[in-house]
Amino acid sequence: MSIPPDPQKRKDPRTAELEGHAPMLVARAEALREELVQLLLREPLLKIHSVTARVKSAESLEGKLARPDRTYESLWDVTDLVGLRVITYFEDDVDRVGRLVEAHWPVDFANSTDKRRRRETSAFGYSSLHYVCNMAADGALPESARCEVQVRTLLEHAWAEIEHDLGYKAEAQMPKHVQRRLVRLAGLLELADQEFARIRDDLQSYAHALPQRIEENSGAVALDRLSLASLLDMPEARALDHRIAKAMGKKLGTEPFFPEYLLRMLALSGIETVGDARAGLAKHDDAIVSMVAPYFAFAWASFQLSTEAMPRAPRGYSLFFLAHATVLFAESLGVSKAERLARLYRELDYPDDEKKAQQVASELVRAFTASWKAAGY
Repeated sequence: MSIPPDPQKRKDPRTAELEGHAPMLVARAEALREELVQLLLREPLLKIHSVTARVKSAESLEGKLARPDRTYESLWDVTDLVGLRVITYFEDDVDRVGRLVEAHWPVDFANSTDKRRRRETSAFGYSSLHYVCNMAADGALPESARCEVQVRTLLEHAWAEIEHDLGYKAEAQMPKHVQRRLVRLAGLLELADQEFARIRDDLQSYAHALPQRIEENSGAVALDRLSLASLLDMPEARALDHRIAKAMGKKLGTEPFFPEYLLRMLALSGIETVGDARAGLAKHDDAIVSMVAPYFAFAWASFQLSTEAMPRAPRGYSLFFLAHATVLFAESLGVSKAERLARLYRELDYPDDEKKAQQVASELVRAFTASWKAAGY
């Protein structure tokens, strides 16, 4: 005896229609995603984390059609059959993306919403900017076919994903004591979004003001990633980098020599400001150039590091050698020089091998000292 099918389990004809249009919708979703990517590329200063597209699954559609608070006469009344999502790094970039979408895409403003504007002190959740746009093209889809474009920050996206994983989408579903915690967390994430944007702006202002600050008093400008970039563009560093490149038999490249490594090396050698570095480069310029040949002779014998394998000499090698010169020209006995250089290499390259750090330092002291004596330093 066969069991008759449960009428509640029958597939909605609109779901079958979706499945029939699935290949066309997938192709249209990808075309829209690519169109949106090209639109965003028109704004070179706009930083985007990702742009994704998806076609609504049959299971998700059935759940939406079964909702008692919504009525859909046809499949094409569903506005998010195709969904696009733009995730930005910064909060103010959400509005920039929104202006681009409004200016270049056929937005259905009656069905679009900025859920961020609905935040209240006791609001539940953490929302984003939602557009509904017409997506019909070339008559392949009905004229009423629409897609949804969500624009949110990376933190808003993290919130939405975790909230979805928890399984609660409405305030009424959530236990009261958990609601309060989520409201506090949403406030913290909103504050974090705002602070990230402020930090970005502060860094841009700092970078913009650096040239003038360095010109006025470079000794007061601490070395960091941004001031290091300014230092590498200064006459002392540029001229010495070119001389080092010539000694290596190479042209000077455009990429810097491992900035994080350089900053650590300079700090360990006692060079803390842009002024310290400029003074050191001017003081030791000839001695630094004389270090190039013995250093690479040592590097080849010890690590098989050869200049022949380098397409270009990296910018900032002048500072690499300056760190060594600063240590070795300091007023101290020869044994102390080797120990100071060993400390530098122990911190940088051999934290777990003190013997190797001492060996490298001793060999470099001998090589550089011989070179300096031959050059009359």
